Amino acid sequence: MEPSQAGDTTSTLAMSQVFEGLYVLGPDDELQLGVAAEEPEISEDETVYTFTLRDDAEWSDGTPVTADDFVFAFQKITDPKYAAPNADVLFDVVKNAREINLEDGDIDTLGVKAIDDKTLEFTLERPVPYFKSLLAYPVLYPQNKEYVENQGKKYATDSDHLIYNGPFKLSDWSASGDDWGYEKNESYWDKDEVKLDKANVTVVKTPSTAINLYTTDALDMIDKLSSEYIPTYKDDPSFESVEQFTTFFLKMNSERDGKKNALDNENIRKGIAQAFDKESFVKNILQDDSNPTDHLIPKGQTKAPDGKKDFTEVADERNDYLSYDPEKAKEAWEKGKEELGVDKVELGFLTDDTEEAKKNAEFFQYELQDNLPGLEITVEQVPFTVRVDRDSNKEYDLELAGWGTDYRDPLTVMRIFMSSSDLGGVTYSNEDYDKLIQDTREDHAADKEARFDDFVEAQDILINQDAVIAPIYNRSLSTLVNPSVKDLHWHAYGPSYNLKWAYKE
Repeated sequence: MEPSQAGDTTSTLAMSQVFEGLYVLGPDDELQLGVAAEEPEISEDETVYTFTLRDDAEWSDGTPVTADDFVFAFQKITDPKYAAPNADVLFDVVKNAREINLEDGDIDTLGVKAIDDKTLEFTLERPVPYFKSLLAYPVLYPQNKEYVENQGKKYATDSDHLIYNGPFKLSDWSASGDDWGYEKNESYWDKDEVKLDKANVTVVKTPSTAINLYTTDALDMIDKLSSEYIPTYKDDPSFESVEQFTTFFLKMNSERDGKKNALDNENIRKGIAQAFDKESFVKNILQDDSNPTDHLIPKGQTKAPDGKKDFTEVADERNDYLSYDPEKAKEAWEKGKEELGVDKVELGFLTDDTEEAKKNAEFFQYELQDNLPGLEITVEQVPFTVRVDRDSNKEYDLELAGWGTDYRDPLTVMRIFMSSSDLGGVTYSNEDYDKLIQDTREDHAADKEARFDDFVEAQDILINQDAVIAPIYNRSLSTLVNPSVKDLHWHAYGPSYNLKWAYKE
């Protein structure tokens, strides 16, 4: 629950209920003013944004939310001593962020400045078209410096060592727990819009248990309905399918515990990338409205500069994408084994310790072993927090992973596979890919067409040429919500839902 340390969607979803940035996502995925009192003043060259903060924005302990709280938060994500996993979101955006983080520059030169308690100024490296969208990203939520420093190492370890500036406060939460609550924050500036007094959350790892709890009114919503129950509930009034700008893909990590494995071979990776039927996975395993994809950028997230075609359409026209083809898969696989001088390849498949995760992993285990002679896959099930840790430390061979859109730009996901990023959780380095992504931040930042072309070419390198990841599907989240629950708003990007306006009849 420490914003600058957030690296997964489960954490940022909880943060979005209890903290608030300058902007928030509204009911229809539109940006609304949060702590910002009004739209910023923007300099003529679009590099200086000046925000006025709300006079009535407060923390849950009654202290005001000030410009210094944002300066402190932005410095924490930038300062290398905090090792923030998402530090690079500010690179080539906020003045001097890159130099401070990578070259140990002076933190006081960061382009975030408190003019006074209620006036906040950002100085950017250059015009950034997605800057406002970025300011709604949970990792950039404010933090109260005095409170954080007083709590020391206990800060954000449980609900008793946090203060909040959003619609709710956490209750009964600890980092190791599977249950917690959201209680209305009476110090929140917009508390009159918050109708819920409390919402309780529980993590249920067994789908049948979740259904039993829901059907006996012990739960009002299931935010991820297990695939085996989707056909039964698809026509039920409580069922809702939420299309999201989220891509799931198979990650192939070529180095584990300092040792190279078979996935270091390009043909082995290309064999795997073409050896599973993603349409069958969506239809028979997920059984929901998710869409098979050969792309990393989700369909609908980004339009071409002329506004006529989707990113995925243009990418398909320009490049041949690896997709399900057992014959080509076997051809590449056999070539890879020959290059390695082996007849047998053993790999582990890392996944969560839920029934759903096990079923998903076993699909890929069967498909890959069936289509690739000599491959033996062991499914490794671990708790979610352990999987996240092993992913970040690259302690796995194969993993089914996903990445959602945090802000409306291809950079939101393509940046994580740069060699300088710790977020991709996969061993990968390609100078051409790095340069293309860096060009979107610097040389081509103001050239929409060149920048768009950079992303198309970079995706081709990542997926088709190097085959480090194999895209599978764009998620459509299947949910069950009691019809008596009103104004629970779901989002295509950012946090999957927002409780601020929700209430129960």
